[in-house]
Amino acid sequence: MVAEMKAEQIGRAARTDMQLTVPVRPVLRRGVRLRRAGDSVVLDGADRGQAFSGAFAREGLVPLAEACDGTRDHAALARELGLDEAAVYKCLALLWTAGVVEEAASGEEPGVAPELAVFLSRLGNSTGANPSWADAVARLVRRPVRLEGDSALVAAARAALRGVCQVVEDPSGPSGPGDELTVFFETASSTALLAATEERCHKDGRPLLRVRADATTIVVGPYVDPAITPCLECGRHGEAAPSGEPPEHLRDLVAGLASHHVTALVARSTITHLPIDSSVIDAATLATTYRPAVSRPGCPRCSYATGPVAPQAPAGAVYEASVAIPPRAFLSPKDHQAHYYASNLRLQSQFKDWPSRPHTALPAPDLSVLAGAGRPEESPGDVPLTADALGLVLKVAFGIKDDESTPERVKRWTAAAGNIGCTTAYVVLRDDRVLPRGVYAYAVGSHTLAAVSSAVPAGDAPCEIVVTGDLKKVMTKYGTFGFRLAFLDAGCGLTSAREVARHLGLGFAPAPDWDDDALAHVLGTSPADEPVVAVATLGGTA
Repeated sequence: MVAEMKAEQIGRAARTDMQLTVPVRPVLRRGVRLRRAGDSVVLDGADRGQAFSGAFAREGLVPLAEACDGTRDHAALARELGLDEAAVYKCLALLWTAGVVEEAASGEEPGVAPELAVFLSRLGNSTGANPSWADAVARLVRRPVRLEGDSALVAAARAALRGVCQVVEDPSGPSGPGDELTVFFETASSTALLAATEERCHKDGRPLLRVRADATTIVVGPYVDPAITPCLECGRHGEAAPSGEPPEHLRDLVAGLASHHVTALVARSTITHLPIDSSVIDAATLATTYRPAVSRPGCPRCSYATGPVAPQAPAGAVYEASVAIPPRAFLSPKDHQAHYYASNLRLQSQFKDWPSRPHTALPAPDLSVLAGAGRPEESPGDVPLTADALGLVLKVAFGIKDDESTPERVKRWTAAAGNIGCTTAYVVLRDDRVLPRGVYAYAVGSHTLAAVSSAVPAGDAPCEIVVTGDLKKVMTKYGTFGFRLAFLDAGCGLTSAREVARHLGLGFAPAPDWDDDALAHVLGTSPADEPVVAVATLGGTA
């Protein structure tokens, strides 16, 4: 899928978004180049291919990149090229997000192998955590790595990491600084030594990376840090028993995989699944699966729950762990840039409209009725529901600010993840004094109710609001994490609906449970694509 980003958009965002950085003295990243290719300018050598289009890209982008030698700031670049400084800033913001430029090293460049410098600079764009490749080298030099466990794998990993990071020469010596990383290579013959290493790391509060290898699989992880992750026993719970010692020909592969992830953890210049997941790699096919580390309820080391240790973590906890945001120290600014892809920005102005269904216009919302203190909290529910009140509740909880919204920037009354609007509100009406009995869908773009069904499920409330998650829409941007966001958005929507209802004196009560299959049948939705994420009654007595 093509991800498009515009210099105007990313340049404007970089002025206010603290997670976007524009180099002050930009320099071309090592190992990359810009070249003309027809009507576009193509980036070679970065972590992914990029193409720049437009008149300025064809005529001015290559000269701008060539002038980025680390000696000029934005003003100097503008003077050198005869450009407006604001235009230079926007272009540099785009070039930074694309992995073309980075910050020039402050002071003398580190004396490392050219291959390592190119590796850290060219792929440093993978995470965007370091302003310069020199900062990644400083991380590697500053943080010691201790290798323990299987002697053959330790020797292979030591050879791979020589000249890259600070490897502890005497692994049997005393522990080093508090951020020292211990890597333990677990095999059938070394597994008995792991407990002592884990105990020492836990006692000292130092992180541990376990790498396990047997005859058929390689497991990188779990990464264990008492401050931010589950313990080792929970992290590796459910693993199959080892299938014998790893063959000699696998040693370099195991050491190479471990070295890659150690470098990624320490330097933060390349991508790793750690510290969230463990990767299980088939040694024959290299097929890889990922398993999140999850605390088992009752675990004395990493769970707040009391009682016996659960045989396994609940499914909900596994899901939460699988989509969890990394700890702050491991956040990737590169991931944050996805907010500014043109395709993701367009999601905010894409609304369902049910074109084949008859629509009933809701009254224009009178927001002035929300002025003032409203009704006392202890006596709601004595005002009958009207079409005006229903429209106001839906508008504030799920609608947009029409006067302030544009195709480029939608303004909503209620918080929404990524400003996407990944929930859909359905209205089940049993009071024909409001509208004819039936099931309706709230069309956000037109502030209308689309008739879905005349069959109304059994119930006592004059009105129910059923909220579903639009997974196809939200997962376009967020993947499986979008399932969680649908519930969060539903909570925000119901909170706003409750406040409006309380202000108007309407009864409002979220439902603690519901029949998913029955509601999906009435709404004509698929639980796989549009699950019910919240239900509440509106009107009547609270």
